[in-house]
Amino acid sequence: MQVALYARVSTPNQQQEGTIASQVHSLHLYIQQQGWSLLPPHEYIDEGVSGARLDRPALDRLRDGAHCGEFDAVVVLSPDRLARNYAHQWLLIEEFEKLQVQWIFLQNPFGDTPQGKLLTQMQGMMAEYERAQIHERTRRGRLEKARRGEFIPWAYRCYGYQYLPKRHGCAPQVVIDPEEAAVVRQLYQAMIEEQMSCRQLTKRLNEARTPTPSGKNHVWQPATVRTILTNRVYTGHARYNYRQPVLPKYRKADETQIHYLKTGRSYRPPQDWVWSEAPALITPELFEKAQLQLQRNAEVARKMYQPTSRRYLLRTLVKCGECGLGMVAAHQRSVCKKYDYLYYECKGRSPLTCGRVTKCLSRRVRAERLDTVVWQSLSEVLRTPTVIPQLHHTWAQAKQQNLTTLTVQQEQVLQRKQRVERQVQRLLDAYQAEVITLSELQLRRQKLTAELQHLDRELHQLTHSQQQTLHWQQVIEHVEHFRYLLGDNLERLSFTDRQTVAQCLIKKVVVTGEQVDVAYVLPFDSAPQVYNSSGQQPEGTPGHFYRLRLADLHPPAGTVNPPDLASA
Repeated sequence: MQVALYARVSTPNQQQEGTIASQVHSLHLYIQQQGWSLLPPHEYIDEGVSGARLDRPALDRLRDGAHCGEFDAVVVLSPDRLARNYAHQWLLIEEFEKLQVQWIFLQNPFGDTPQGKLLTQMQGMMAEYERAQIHERTRRGRLEKARRGEFIPWAYRCYGYQYLPKRHGCAPQVVIDPEEAAVVRQLYQAMIEEQMSCRQLTKRLNEARTPTPSGKNHVWQPATVRTILTNRVYTGHARYNYRQPVLPKYRKADETQIHYLKTGRSYRPPQDWVWSEAPALITPELFEKAQLQLQRNAEVARKMYQPTSRRYLLRTLVKCGECGLGMVAAHQRSVCKKYDYLYYECKGRSPLTCGRVTKCLSRRVRAERLDTVVWQSLSEVLRTPTVIPQLHHTWAQAKQQNLTTLTVQQEQVLQRKQRVERQVQRLLDAYQAEVITLSELQLRRQKLTAELQHLDRELHQLTHSQQQTLHWQQVIEHVEHFRYLLGDNLERLSFTDRQTVAQCLIKKVVVTGEQVDVAYVLPFDSAPQVYNSSGQQPEGTPGHFYRLRLADLHPPAGTVNPPDLASA
């Protein structure tokens, strides 16, 4: 019998302790004793993934393999390794039973009898209850220890302090690290006395080759410096239980690629916070002055980067094709102090301020030249909306079909599928009437099953093509509507309106030497809407036109690189 094995551990600590290796060893030994066949690709292992979720990488591959009929059974150590949630366990068990794939649990001797299934259900419910109980006991235990001062989570990795764990009956302690504490005080003093920004402080730390907090990176990051300058622990007041995990409003990463869904944070009510004392490195007055200076720096930065302050059409959109970093707006005064030249230059030209060791060798790009090239390309797209689908790889398939042809083909495939399903049913009836033998039934049914799978794939492909055809028809209509709202002459738009249109429609502009690639935020999943309220002007919109509502922020963007627009 061809089998597969599945193993899982929840935390990285269990992974390091080798519990996953012990599971795999036990499963291999059992399979060898039974004389079953196990192929290397059929070993599915989830390391450091919670059993409370179904979207696990190895489990997804296991389910795909079961649907393809690659094995006859799956060997697992126990039901709680399959899933912690009882409902998830039986969802998977019923799914595999429909596929005629058997689950074999080494630590589940109950069998497939009604009594065995009942005991398995009870075991799953007890595992789910145990998990919830452990989680709640751990949370309450940590909270109580934090109130007594025995649990100091903020000090584990706080720069400037050294955490001494509990030893020989003594409570855990936090002591000041003299070298790191001196760096913290210097940062606060430079921020207040010299009115320096976080980037300037970062550059100073990197030039002095000051060791980083983690010790893994060779350079400091501005975000790390800002974290130190906003950490109230340095004034002698530490807090715990002030935030709780929640589902984020926006998620950049794919949910299947993360281990925990509640990656957002929200503040708890102040009465739930647990305050504790910490060795003070600075005075509260010095901390408040630093916060005021950070606020002033932010105001100055916003004033310097207003769209009307300097004419950068593609501000925050330009990326360096050599190193992948963003290209910031820069300007240089001529020798005669009469002209001001505007550029886009890569952040990697100043490696100490962007977390790099080596300098990027890309050249600066004149802002007016690049802005002209990109605006001409964008104008061409808006003037001829039929060009937009051609920039997308799915248009190559959709343009070859029309809706009538696709509908006819779908009906034909459905009729063929129904005929095959009737043949399968007649085979079963013939077997029950003892007209054919079991071997004949299996042989004929295998051929019909393969044909059904082929028809399902063909039907899915036709449905996908039909959806793409309808989708791109809507895209063209929405672009034409947006073009109508902008007016007949794009060249008459003000610079602020042009910048807003570019920010709405362009995802990024990648500059690699003399080549310019424009990636648009496509497709238009919904039509642009007119802003009718005259009482308040919407933020960042051209005139009275509402900012585009883009349903999908991360679609495969088209790339424009026409010969006459390829250089800047």
